[in-house]
Amino acid sequence: MDITSLLFGTIAVLLILFLYLAFYVNGMSKSLRTSESEVKQLKQFVSLQQKQLKELSHELQTMTSAAYGVGKRINQLAGQIRELDDRQEEFDLKDQGGHSMQQAIALVHRGASIEELIESCDMSRGEAELLIMVHGQQSEQD
Repeated sequence: MDITSLLFGTIAVLLILFLYLAFYVNGMSKSLRTSESEVKQLKQFVSLQQKQLKELSHELQTMTSAAYGVGKRINQLAGQIRELDDRQEEFDLKDQGGHSMQQAIALVHRGASIEELIESCDMSRGEAELLIMVHGQQSEQD
C-alpha cells in the first residue's frame, strides 16, 4: 500500500466524518429551532393561562361578594320570620284567650258562680264578677 492510497483512504474517511458531522449539526439546528418554537408556544400558553387565572380570580371575588350579600339578606329574612312567628304566637294566645272568654260566657249563661269561673277559666275575681254582671243580666232579659 502506498502513501497515495493511504492518503486517499484517510481523506475519504475524513470526508465521510465531515458529512456526518454536517448532517448532525443540521439536525441539531432543526431540533434547536423546533425547541425554540415550542418554548415560544409554551410561553404563549402560560401567558394565556395567567390571563384566565386572573379572570377566574375576579369572578371568584365577585361570587364571594354576592354570596356574602345573599347570606346577609337571608339573616335579615330569618329575623323577620322569627318576629312574625312571635307575633303569630301572640295572636294565637289572644285567640285562645278569646276562646276561654267564650267558654266563660257560656258558663255564665248556664248559671255558673263567680268561684266556678275563677277555677275553670283561670280568671281574676273582678273579671268573673264583670262577666256575671254583663252576661248574667243579658240572660235574665232574654
